[in-house]
Amino acid sequence: NFPIMQKKKKVMKFLVFVLLVSQCSALTSQQCHHCEQTSCDCSSQNLREVPAAASKLITELDLSLNALETIMKDDFLSYAALRALFVNNNRIKTIHEDAFHPLTHLEKLDLSSNQLETLSSGWFQNLTSLHYLNLLGNKYSTLGQGNLFLPLRSLKTLHFGGPFLQSVSKRDFSGLFGLEELVFEGNHLQVFNRGSLRQIGPISHVTLRLSGVFHRDLAVVRAILLDVVHPNTTVTFTDTQFNKSLQMFPLHVAIERGATGLSFKNVNMSVSACVQLVNIFSEEVRLHHINLTSLDVIVFKNIDINVFYRVPELHFMQNILTVVRRASMINTMLFVIPCQSTIHFSDLEFLDISDNIIGDLTLMEMMCYGIGVLLNLRTLNISKNILSSINSKLFTRLEKLENLDMSRNSFDSMPSTCSWPASLKFLNLSSTSLPEVTSCLPQSLQILDLSRNKLTVFSIELPLLKELYISGNKLGNLPDGHLYVSLAVLSIQDNNLAKFSSKNLHDYQSLRVLEAAGNPYVCSCDFVGFVTNDLMNHKTVVRHDLKSYICDSPNAVRGERVSDVKLSVFECRTALAISLLCLGILVLCVLIAGLCYKFSVVGLNEGDLGGGKCDNFVKIRLRKAMNSRTYLESPHDEDHIPAFWQSLRTAMKTSEIDNKDNL
Repeated sequence: NFPIMQKKKKVMKFLVFVLLVSQCSALTSQQCHHCEQTSCDCSSQNLREVPAAASKLITELDLSLNALETIMKDDFLSYAALRALFVNNNRIKTIHEDAFHPLTHLEKLDLSSNQLETLSSGWFQNLTSLHYLNLLGNKYSTLGQGNLFLPLRSLKTLHFGGPFLQSVSKRDFSGLFGLEELVFEGNHLQVFNRGSLRQIGPISHVTLRLSGVFHRDLAVVRAILLDVVHPNTTVTFTDTQFNKSLQMFPLHVAIERGATGLSFKNVNMSVSACVQLVNIFSEEVRLHHINLTSLDVIVFKNIDINVFYRVPELHFMQNILTVVRRASMINTMLFVIPCQSTIHFSDLEFLDISDNIIGDLTLMEMMCYGIGVLLNLRTLNISKNILSSINSKLFTRLEKLENLDMSRNSFDSMPSTCSWPASLKFLNLSSTSLPEVTSCLPQSLQILDLSRNKLTVFSIELPLLKELYISGNKLGNLPDGHLYVSLAVLSIQDNNLAKFSSKNLHDYQSLRVLEAAGNPYVCSCDFVGFVTNDLMNHKTVVRHDLKSYICDSPNAVRGERVSDVKLSVFECRTALAISLLCLGILVLCVLIAGLCYKFSVVGLNEGDLGGGKCDNFVKIRLRKAMNSRTYLESPHDEDHIPAFWQSLRTAMKTSEIDNKDNL
């Protein structure tokens, strides 16, 4: 038996060893700690390998901002249902040829900001459902050996290029059709074969980041524009420096080919380049009889014009703005649009001149002092300028104006009365330092934003108002619901509300959505009961979850969620609780008195004479008995004690009989 026992011990040791090894392996393998039913957010977890799938139902996996260097063949075998995969911002140098083959349902793939030096069409062999592909910010100098995107029959959005891209050839995009959006980064591009991108067909939105090429080889820029611009294309130039007027000449192509939109975002533009851009439009019209009516949108955003104050008045943009219907000049140091130019902008329906340096006087000049310009304008955004007063008379004659954004200016006050167009439905006066509002507000408003001001009360009747945004003020109560019979959405977060009740909400006849988190609530029993019970069944829907409603007082529950507070009966019904307590004490006293009385009339025993509760009563009866009968002396001999007690009882009974006879 001894050898058998030895073998069993060895087997047990081996099994224990295997178990420990498997447990250690499980502990050391990297896991994703933020998974829900169908998605895993594994970003920023310093992962060095793809974690195992938490479920076969995962459709979205975010592995961005980790330390991945290699994608292995079997890394995604357990992710067959995946539709979106993000592996951007890692250190990926190598991807196995078959790594993505299991992902036949994948629709979105982001490989940007890695260290890929080569690209392979084999990766995409089974990705026939892919709609979005981002390859920006890697180290490849070419787009592989050709036909890179051939398997991607469903691709709609493609981002490619980066700081290392040197050349683009026709074979790179063979078989690629139907793109709707293209983002192309080629600051260091040396070779571009004309026609490479044209074979894709018309593209709706094209974004070009070609700053280096604009400085080095304008012929390459022109070739790219000839490929990507079609009659229905919107072209955006981003992160580009235009230092010379010559750099604007390739833009002739965009106008000649009938681009519907031009955007300039995050660019640095010299005065000469800016003026040349406008002259291009003017020359095309005057010399070549180009019809600019196809140009529908023009956007200038985050434009840094050197020595901007030397730019001529904007009447030179007249040829552009007389034909476009939507124009944006955002963060361009714009300070004036002369009246003589504005009067020609008859077709303009949307104008965004936010984040500039337009003041009260220059706004008056732009609006021609209210005589009636921009008559087709429906939306005007003049937010984040340097306005200091609300001058409604500038807009009175704009009979089609529906949306006006004057937020992020410094008004400090509001006129007592105003004159607005009857068409105005949306007004944004948020972040304007207003301490109060007046009847200046237009009665036609349906949406009003007064967030982040200094209001302590809001009581202006607006019968047509449907949405009111008044968060970030100092209001202590909900506005009177009777003043807003049409209000459906009320946002009153981060104010000084202490409570609100069912009656307050019932005053709003049409209210459907309430946002009231971030207030210093007094968590009384009534308020806690209303929020945790009645409010859940109310017709008004509370947004942002009740977890955002925090108690400010009493001190015992400060910082707790209103929905988690449990108050005792004494805290909720203090007066009733004290009354019941006093009543209980009174009942107890009566009970004790009754018991005392009951025991006082019961016959005495040895314990009674020895110190019972009714000593006085007993002493009186003894005194009467002793006064009328023979004196009884307490015996010294213990054997005579029973006889003594018997004699005492007889004497007391006799005394009682005598008393009855006397009566």
